[in-house]
Amino acid sequence: MLDSIKLDNGLTLSRLVYGVWRLADDTNTSTANVTAKIEACLTQGITSFDHADIYGDYQCEALFGKALTQNPALRAQIQLISKCNIALMSEQFPDRQVKHYNTSAQYITSSVEQSLVNLQPTT
Repeated sequence: MLDSIKLDNGLTLSRLVYGVWRLADDTNTSTANVTAKIEACLTQGITSFDHADIYGDYQCEALFGKALTQNPALRAQIQLISKCNIALMSEQFPDRQVKHYNTSAQYITSSVEQSLVNLQPTT
C-alpha cells in the first residue's frame, strides 16, 4: 500500500497519481471497465486521479463521472485533480480555428463548471 502525502494546505493525495488522459482511447470505455481501473488503482493505494478538460477530446471526465455515478461509494475514497486553459481544435468546438491557451476568467470558470458537472456523481 502506498503512503499518502499531506500538502501544506491540508489536502492529502496518494504518492502516485493516475493520469486518465488516455481513458477515452481504450477500446473498452464501458462504465464497468472504467470502474475496474479505478478499483485497481485503489487496491494499489493510488487514490488521486489527474484530469484535464481536454483529455480524450473532452470525453475523459464524463467517462470517469459515469463510473462514479454507477458506484457513488468510490467518490469518498478518491481525490480528483483537474486542469484547464488549453482550447483544442475539436469537433466539440467547431468554431475554433487554432489550438490556443485561454486564461480568461470566463473560460476558466466555464471549464471548471463543466468539470464539476462531468465528475460529480448523479443519482
